[in-house]
Amino acid sequence: MTSRERAVAYARWIDRHRLRIVTISVAVALSFGWYASGLGVEADLSFLLPPSAESVQHLRAIERRARVLGTVMVAVESSDPRRRARAAHLLRDQLATLVPAAISSITFDDGVARRYAWEHRWLLVSLADLQEASAALHDELDRARLRANPLYIELDDAPPPASSHHLRDLLHEAERAKDAPSELVSKDGRTQLIILRTAYAPGDIDRDRKLLDGVAAAITSIREQVGEVEIGATGDVVLTVAEHDAILDGMQLAVAVTVGLVVLGLLWFYRSIRIVGAVSWSLVIGALATFAFARIAVGHLNLATAFLSSIVIGNGINFGIILAARYLEARRAGEAGVECLATAVESTLAGTLAAALTAAVAYGSLMLTSFRGFRDFGIVAGVGILPCWLAAYTVLPACLAILARGERGRPRAEPALGRILGRLAPRHVGLRCFAFVMLTLVAAVMTWRYLGNDPFERDFRNLRSTSTAIDEEDLWMDRIDQGFGQGISGGFVITVEQRSEVAPLVARLHAHDAALPRSSKLFSRIESLDDLVPADQPARIAVLGELRETLSDKAIDELAPEDRPDARALRPPPDLRPIRDEDVPEDLAWPYIEADGTRGKIVLAMQGWGYDNWDAMDIVRFARDVRGLQLGPHVLLGGSSFVFADMLALVNRDGPIATLAAMIGAIVLVLLLVGRRRHGLVTIACGVTGTLAMLGLASMVGLRVNFLDFVALPITIGIGIDYAVNLAARDRHEPSLGARSLLERTGSAVLLCSFTTIVGYGSLLLSRNQGIRSFGAASILGEGTCLAAALLFAPALLSVLRRRTYLT
Repeated sequence: MTSRERAVAYARWIDRHRLRIVTISVAVALSFGWYASGLGVEADLSFLLPPSAESVQHLRAIERRARVLGTVMVAVESSDPRRRARAAHLLRDQLATLVPAAISSITFDDGVARRYAWEHRWLLVSLADLQEASAALHDELDRARLRANPLYIELDDAPPPASSHHLRDLLHEAERAKDAPSELVSKDGRTQLIILRTAYAPGDIDRDRKLLDGVAAAITSIREQVGEVEIGATGDVVLTVAEHDAILDGMQLAVAVTVGLVVLGLLWFYRSIRIVGAVSWSLVIGALATFAFARIAVGHLNLATAFLSSIVIGNGINFGIILAARYLEARRAGEAGVECLATAVESTLAGTLAAALTAAVAYGSLMLTSFRGFRDFGIVAGVGILPCWLAAYTVLPACLAILARGERGRPRAEPALGRILGRLAPRHVGLRCFAFVMLTLVAAVMTWRYLGNDPFERDFRNLRSTSTAIDEEDLWMDRIDQGFGQGISGGFVITVEQRSEVAPLVARLHAHDAALPRSSKLFSRIESLDDLVPADQPARIAVLGELRETLSDKAIDELAPEDRPDARALRPPPDLRPIRDEDVPEDLAWPYIEADGTRGKIVLAMQGWGYDNWDAMDIVRFARDVRGLQLGPHVLLGGSSFVFADMLALVNRDGPIATLAAMIGAIVLVLLLVGRRRHGLVTIACGVTGTLAMLGLASMVGLRVNFLDFVALPITIGIGIDYAVNLAARDRHEPSLGARSLLERTGSAVLLCSFTTIVGYGSLLLSRNQGIRSFGAASILGEGTCLAAALLFAPALLSVLRRRTYLT
């Protein structure tokens, strides 16, 4: 059976079952759409890494252990202290009425810490201060006994040692402070802080949003009551919701823009609502199948895959465009019914199948990587492109068969686009081919220089999402940092297996930084429960016991009358016992409490002042330096710096692997499906030139490569094949067309395919995430260079190589 006979047989089968196929497609669309609607978005960068990554393993283990609480910091700012205080008190009262199940605590002042300090005042004085005070009291008592001797003449007028007075001052200050808690007010007195801690982990978007709605309502109410006061909220709960909304809003906008522009482009090209409807319906089936598969295979979308919807629409519709364009061309030529459908299928099947498979291989090459940002993209896009192709050759022909029943006469004339493209046909084929070779060489040199001059994005600020909510969160966080000092929020977590391991670990971390200048210190802060429960309490109790014995009633009576009250105040009580972990109030101990109630095995730390938390090199250096301490196999490190460092290492390792796999896979598929002669060689040559030209242009415009841009390179390899292969396949099917007719007939459909794909990638420029916008820009560059390579050079190359009989 010839290819024509097979095409006719398939067209007849489609025609017989056209209504059944479309009915089934409706049921499939409803089922897939319902299932795909449950697909969520995970904005956490840790979801871009494989579960086997060290930082992810540590982070997940810490999340299972730690009682993770979200934080909302509400700042009240005014130049009038009384107005600021009034607004803060009213706001605290309103926040206290929010859902108790959502908030575990509200911190308004340091009263809990001050009362705790007074209740345990004796054991919270450092051992060195106690020892110095004990020595000083011994000296004072000796001096008092000497003065009591009538024969003693004091020749030394020096005051008593300051150590005992220092201890008295500490105790008096603790007593004064316990009943006068200090509100959380900045050093300049302008900003007052209220800290809310949630009763659940941040990331539950519905609960986060409900809580923030309550906070926003309270802020609005206080502004109306007090006036002339600024109030804002920040913290991880605020940032989580803002980042999630930025990605989701951008994704929805991208889809809306893509659908609108693609439909307008199709209507202009086909000038038939029915044809556009048929092409669009087949795309809907393929897109819904793609996202239903995404939910099965991955379970969620991440930062890299969130915008697949616009990419699937822009790229997945290409197969239907080519088939419908060829169908209308056959109709204009006088064919009708099954014969017309058979012609469209026969002449486009090989080219679109090659394009679909090479695109699937290009996307699928990302599955070879362990970086989930790449791998998940490859799984969803690589497999998802195939349902789009399948729908184009099942659902679309069935729709065309139904539409054919009501068609009368020939369709409208083709748009002028084809005639315009025909003017690109080379008049001097040899000169065009020479230009192609020179362009390829120049692009190769520019690519070599670009990749050799460190094109990677180092400033992670350029990868964040941007929105009004995120900008406002950043503004208030900066104000809090300036007013209270950095460290109110952020940092990283260190956990150990045994409570007894904390003190040696903290001592080791402090010892590392002890001799270093401030700018070279690894840590700016190190905190543990031992700051509230001293590890050397037995030694302190021993000194306090000696102090109590020293300050016996008899010894105190030997002092001057005016010194006796202070001496009695300095005498420790007889029933002192060590402070236990459980004695620390939960408002103070919460960072060190684990999910099972265990206390004290968590250490909090902040990176040193010499590390920029947004600089990629500093992040990698900090993670390397901390891990270089070799704290032990059971010590866990949890923080964004370690996630970033592992992410960068995987991108650097996996990016070249994915690119090489995409290139090899695309070449092999072209040689198998298109052939090893001129049609295959021209397709590969145009793909190589388009890819090199994309990198050359990226170098010229100064585009920096980030962990999302790497995806653009394998995609460009697939695109470079897509357009050239359709021209080559048409030339192989109808070798007598010539360059001008090839561009007029198939080139216009290829250009429309490029338009829809550019729209899909261009919609990413509307994203509020800067990394996704950069990915969209890189992909558009690749789209333009690959399209230009196909339209400008493929016809000339095919003409030149046609003269080489061994390549025909």
